[in-house]
Amino acid sequence: MPVRTASPVRLCSQDDYHRVDRRVTGLAFEIHNQLGRFFEESIYQGELARRCRNSGFEVAVEFEMEVRLDGFRKSYFADLLVDRAVIVETKAALSLNNAHEGQVLNYLFLCGLHHGTLSNFRNESVKKRYVSTTLSTSERQRAVLTDSQWRPLTGKCEKLRETIQRMIADWGACLHPSLYRECLTHALGGEADVARSIPIEVAGERVGTEEMRVLSPDVAFAVTAMVHRTARCREHLLRLLRHTRLRAIQWINFNHKTVELCTIESP
Repeated sequence: MPVRTASPVRLCSQDDYHRVDRRVTGLAFEIHNQLGRFFEESIYQGELARRCRNSGFEVAVEFEMEVRLDGFRKSYFADLLVDRAVIVETKAALSLNNAHEGQVLNYLFLCGLHHGTLSNFRNESVKKRYVSTTLSTSERQRAVLTDSQWRPLTGKCEKLRETIQRMIADWGACLHPSLYRECLTHALGGEADVARSIPIEVAGERVGTEEMRVLSPDVAFAVTAMVHRTARCREHLLRLLRHTRLRAIQWINFNHKTVELCTIESP
């Protein structure tokens, strides 16, 4: 299986989710009222798991999702899986942000679930976000690969394209771009062959280096997950390219419905 979960999961209805969420949130407030806001995340996670179990819920702690493709494997761990249907992430951060929400979405996509909750204990009162999706795994696997602006510049470009097609077919789109990047790195020979510190020059003078992934000494690749403002992203990748001695960046952008391959060449 492309994605293996530590135990079976089940889809739940919106009403069932809100029933679970109301009780879990109530327990989170009880914990916050008793313990305050200055403990580490693991304390809140463990105590919430204990109280959920005492309330009659089935709870998996550090619920593992393992992603596979050929010899590549990567595991993710959700804080809590409640009733085999709802992912609950506990945070002790200054504030919840889009990265936290993206983390939960990534877990939902991997599991094929639809509902999750973020609970932050660091504030004066518990702050939460609902995280939900209607996208199924099969819908994400129907993402269309577009390559009208793609040119295979090196021998590894076809391997790159082939691996992207395999990832779409097995995992689907919408996952965190770092997962796709790590799998491509593995398929192309691993960190030792692919990761490079590329010199950066401004006005003809070297000002430092940038860690990049390369297909050859003068062709790099970049993976993003941009839905909006893709033209601006392309412009900034071109700016980056102009301050290196690379001749091109092969850009892979995982949108919700399309995966675009674009060759950006130095003028």
